[in-house]
Amino acid sequence: MPGVRLFSENPRIGDNMFHKLKSILVLAIMTVWSMPARSADEAFGNVLGGSVNSPIRIEVFSDFQCPACRDLYLGTIRQVLQDYSSKDKVCIIYHEFPLSIHQYSREAARYAEATARLGQEKLLPVMDSLFTDQAQWSQDGSLESSVSKALSRDDFQKVKKMLQDPSINSEIEKEVQLGLKREVKSTPTLFVHYIGKEQKAEGVVTYPVLKQFIDQVIR
Repeated sequence: MPGVRLFSENPRIGDNMFHKLKSILVLAIMTVWSMPARSADEAFGNVLGGSVNSPIRIEVFSDFQCPACRDLYLGTIRQVLQDYSSKDKVCIIYHEFPLSIHQYSREAARYAEATARLGQEKLLPVMDSLFTDQAQWSQDGSLESSVSKALSRDDFQKVKKMLQDPSINSEIEKEVQLGLKREVKSTPTLFVHYIGKEQKAEGVVTYPVLKQFIDQVIR
């Protein structure tokens, strides 16, 4: 089933009415557009919070150099992790989907994939740092600086060593192929699984909209 492109990769910020209309449209699509849910064992990627048995499971296909992905992560996903995943009500799974148009996105994905092997508690600060510093490393490729400040010296050295492991690239390619199989055409793309259904949304889903949707499902 083809996706509906709700937002451009770099949405314009500042028009309140425009954002309200986008939020209403996203909620409407998430409410009516359903398909058979995938089983939990089909979910690959990095679990950022919650468990695959949570009432709601959200899969995000994301590119670290994508401005819209940055907005989604910093403005929505972190809040969901705090308010719902911490209570095991929502599972967030991130899939690497670096776009070829971005010079440093695949290397950023490699850093995240390597860090994930140290555990969720190490990965989240690195993701925070990569998205927060996106404007800088997107210009000069200073990924090492962004990652190193989110980890201890020992952990950062472990990550650098793991970057040499060919399986890091293989894992990222598996994620990309999974996204292509599921007709991901832009980033971010979300798949929301709940009560036997799967909803797909493309672009930035604001936290108030996602919160309203989650509360309707788990009330």
